[in-house]
Amino acid sequence: MNKPLQQYLRLFRTELASVALFSLGTNLLMLVPTLYMLQLYDRVMSSRNEFTLYAVTLIACFLLVLMAFCEWVRSIVAVRAGVKFDQLLGSRVFTQGFAASAGRQSVRAEETMQNLTQIRHFMTSTGLFAFFDMPWTLLYVAVLFILHPVLGMAAIAFCTIQFGLALWNQRSSDQPLKETGAAASAGNRFIESKARNIETLHAMGMIPHLLERWHRLQAQWNSLDSAAHGIQARNSSVNRFVRYSIQSLMLGLGALLAINGKITIGSMIAANILITRALQPFDAIVGTWRQFIQARQAAARLNQLLQGGEEKSEPDHRQFIMPPAEPPQRGHVVIEHLVVQLPHMTHPVLDGISLELQPGRITTVMGPSGSGKTTLARCLAGLVPWQAETFTLDGLPAEALTAQQWSSQLGYLPQDIELLEGTVADNIARFAEVDAAEVVAAAQLAGIHESILRLPQGYDTLLTESSHLLSGGQQQLLGLARALYKKPALIVLDEPNSRLDEHGDARLLHALAELKSQGKTIVLVSHRSNILKITDQLLILRHGKVSHYGPRELVMAELNHARQMAAEAA
Repeated sequence: MNKPLQQYLRLFRTELASVALFSLGTNLLMLVPTLYMLQLYDRVMSSRNEFTLYAVTLIACFLLVLMAFCEWVRSIVAVRAGVKFDQLLGSRVFTQGFAASAGRQSVRAEETMQNLTQIRHFMTSTGLFAFFDMPWTLLYVAVLFILHPVLGMAAIAFCTIQFGLALWNQRSSDQPLKETGAAASAGNRFIESKARNIETLHAMGMIPHLLERWHRLQAQWNSLDSAAHGIQARNSSVNRFVRYSIQSLMLGLGALLAINGKITIGSMIAANILITRALQPFDAIVGTWRQFIQARQAAARLNQLLQGGEEKSEPDHRQFIMPPAEPPQRGHVVIEHLVVQLPHMTHPVLDGISLELQPGRITTVMGPSGSGKTTLARCLAGLVPWQAETFTLDGLPAEALTAQQWSSQLGYLPQDIELLEGTVADNIARFAEVDAAEVVAAAQLAGIHESILRLPQGYDTLLTESSHLLSGGQQQLLGLARALYKKPALIVLDEPNSRLDEHGDARLLHALAELKSQGKTIVLVSHRSNILKITDQLLILRHGKVSHYGPRELVMAELNHARQMAAEAA
């Protein structure tokens, strides 16, 4: 299976080589305190030569400064690698995270960015350096062999024990940490989803019942988190006990060899320092194992997200900056045998839909609830996966168009209006560079211009999630203005008049008539019959299939005839 994330990691070969090189320097220079101690005990103390003491001390200080420099440089390299990693993947993860959220997958856009942050934090942590330091354990074991073969054999045995403890820690804590992370994510999603509808929850008296459910979720997380922390604490205590025991045993073994005249007192002390240094990477890995597991889980989730994107052999952050394409201007859509099968549904939501959306015509989609009207609108907006024999926009296959090329000609108004934090002008301009003339033109066409002028700062009024400056109808008109911004070729409006009063309805009909006269392709999803006054094509859906489709008069005649037949039969 192709791993898109691995393609990016290949771009860090230079940084990884640099970290490995400076890790080599750091670990070699870690021998300086041991060698310095050997010189003090075995040379300076026996000769009592002050000049030798000064010379050895100066050399040791210089090498320790060099060791600190190597550690500092490898930290800087790791930090810069983390920044580069964020820059390379940030744009793509941001884009695909929002695409996955829009596609109603079990992905939240903010979670994808948290995954990126977790990986970056691990790349700059001591846990990563521990993996680079572990191979140099062999260096310290080799020095112990030089001091005495018995010390070297004991070091191999002690490192084997420590490595076994590290494996035991991994196997015993891996699953509990995964379950804790899943429970934490479930609790966060629960809170976030309810916070979006806080007013309704208060008004309907739902808070106490939701509090009970949250308590159950929180109790589950507390139980799992406590169990995971307990396992981590137990493993850490066992690891600490074994480490101290190993250090004491190595010191005792050195003392035994020194008593028998096999090694010097300096070698005895040096052996204790070397075994401590040899075991240090294992301690660091055990201490940062939780962070490593979280980073590995984040990498798996990111890899799954990136699988859905475009695969390149050599990724480059510049490839994700789409060049502006010359958009088609007519908005002529041809669809044949369209099928939409959502993951959580056993039957297709849309099955065998064929229609033609022509410029200068208004197509109204009607049908009972659950018939697939909104899914068709979202499909035209590029928000749900689909299969079709033919799906073209002005003769170009839909699958050949990038998301930016498609959205550049699309004006879309969903059922649920979501205004983002920013100014009124930003929302209308879709958070691109504001073209003041186009923003005002869109607001005037939607019939919201006068209402905007009455706001505290007009078009510069800041909208937030907690603000109540606009009524439900005004929010819908503002969403309509956003859909009409720069008069796109294809306009898809899902229940555009569900919150409008008579005046708003009249403004909507006027706007649609003007857009129709300009040759725009317009698709309406609506339950209101007054919209039929300006409708050219009428599509009736039932259970995801086309029940009636054609010119308005013909479809209305067929429906009236069906009603008469049903009445006569009754």
